[in-house]
Amino acid sequence: MAPVRVGLAGCGRIARTHAQYLRGLANVRLVAVCDPIESAAQALGDAFQVPERFSDLQEMLARASLDAVHVVTPPATHEAAATAALEAGVHVLVEKPMTVDRAEADRLVAVARRTGRTLAVDHNRWFDPVVLRARALLDEGALGELVGVDVVQGAAVDEVQAVAAGARRHWSADLPGGVMHDLAPHPAYLLRNFVGRISDVQISSVRDGGTVQDLRAVVLGERCLGTMTISMRARPFTNTVRLMGTKKTVEVNLNNMTLVVRQGRRVPKLVGKVLPNLEEAGQLLAATVVNGIAFATGRQRYFPGMGILIERFYRHLAAGTPPPTSGEEGADVVGLLDALWEHARRTDPRRPGDT
Repeated sequence: MAPVRVGLAGCGRIARTHAQYLRGLANVRLVAVCDPIESAAQALGDAFQVPERFSDLQEMLARASLDAVHVVTPPATHEAAATAALEAGVHVLVEKPMTVDRAEADRLVAVARRTGRTLAVDHNRWFDPVVLRARALLDEGALGELVGVDVVQGAAVDEVQAVAAGARRHWSADLPGGVMHDLAPHPAYLLRNFVGRISDVQISSVRDGGTVQDLRAVVLGERCLGTMTISMRARPFTNTVRLMGTKKTVEVNLNNMTLVVRQGRRVPKLVGKVLPNLEEAGQLLAATVVNGIAFATGRQRYFPGMGILIERFYRHLAAGTPPPTSGEEGADVVGLLDALWEHARRTDPRRPGDT
């Protein structure tokens, strides 16, 4: 088969990670990059020996004979860029969040259906190795019936402070949820995918100086109840998922790439006070050794879930396997985000009369 020809729309920081993973795939070729900042396209093209560089997306779609495009531009441009690619008959993998709001997401899903092209979303943490292990335990029945899911997302201190202080202009500041909007898709898709389609959302938040700093959502999903907590102030930077089952509970730490399984044991009371700590310590020690070796030998890189998702996306195109994510999933996540920002708008103390 002829190699799959791929273009990148957007040449910022995350585009380099996409390019690195594309370079490792057999029968996939990154042949074109595009960015309105010509120097960015040239720099990325030089770094990855990409033959064609463009400053206009329509020109790249017309001239580069592409099979797939990764849309890695700021979210406000996702709908237009992905629509252009789909209309050109090109499959699309779009960065999170899929779009800025649900209306845009629904329009994009409709375009994908009409054109018959694949629309997938880079919900990369859903494919991180530790999350895949948690998913396998759940699917195998090891946890029993799922009765609750808690997802916690913190913020990297330096990143938030730089944007908040205006020291560095970032596109996230212009999103409906501000800087938090760039963080929220990760816990939102993890929560949505574990609890199932969400039918009810209850939200509470804490403000500081008119800006939402801490937010918690309680959702009712097809499988169970779930919570999502996002904090701009909690230290240290936290990024965890807890799955509570009728047999066992699993806690995933996405910062440290560790997974701990907790279970009850019928042992004498004194032993029961000590044994769980020893079991958890052993699991953490083993994971630390394995992760350290993996990073040292280059077998695991940053954003490992992105590499797995991208590989599955191209396996889908080549062999017809299910796509790693779908436009419908992306639209559900954007809908949950809409509920967060609507809550923030209604509770903004600077808007008299709102409740």
